[in-house]
Amino acid sequence: MVRLYDYILSADCYKVRLFCALLGVTYTPVKVNVHPGREHLSPEFTRINPRQSIPVLEDGEHRICDTNAILLHLARQYDPSGRWLPKDDVAFDHVMEWLGFAAKELDLLQTLRMRSITAGGEPSPQELEMAHARLIIIEDHLAEGELTGRPWLAGHAPTIADIAVFPPTALAADGGVALDRYPAVWRWLDRVKRLDGFIVMPGVFPNLAGAV
Repeated sequence: MVRLYDYILSADCYKVRLFCALLGVTYTPVKVNVHPGREHLSPEFTRINPRQSIPVLEDGEHRICDTNAILLHLARQYDPSGRWLPKDDVAFDHVMEWLGFAAKELDLLQTLRMRSITAGGEPSPQELEMAHARLIIIEDHLAEGELTGRPWLAGHAPTIADIAVFPPTALAADGGVALDRYPAVWRWLDRVKRLDGFIVMPGVFPNLAGAV
């Protein structure tokens, strides 16, 4: 039995919900009231995850308390094709690099968004500059890929790299970081939304053209 400790407005939780939907993995959601309830800081939740963070995935006897680790677990357990976590060394290394980028560099986008939607204030000019610097990295990589026949972040097919990077990028505008100047990013967002099984969350809208 798979159980997901979830918060509907969390981009990290959405990564897991989205990947489960794409894989066809069913799970039991356990709602955690992060704001305003701050249930993730409660003694009860701390016993589940001492780091007091979400998402948390329980899969049988396994309890995983890190978003990237959850994506890796799901790919290994529920994708025997190896599509989402390539076995090729070069592709695997690229996937891991983007997972690190999502967890570290894109954390700023998630911080700005949560601050905005919880009335925590507007981004400073310095924060906006840093946020756009991160988006330029994604834009340049995707634009180069379009010229060389690589439409996805880590290769010719979607991987968990795309799942990790998609939510904070797609939701950047909620934190005051506009995506107007990033056409390759927009086209990539569109490709992700066309994946069979794609689901939405508040702030992420469906592609009305449908899945491919």
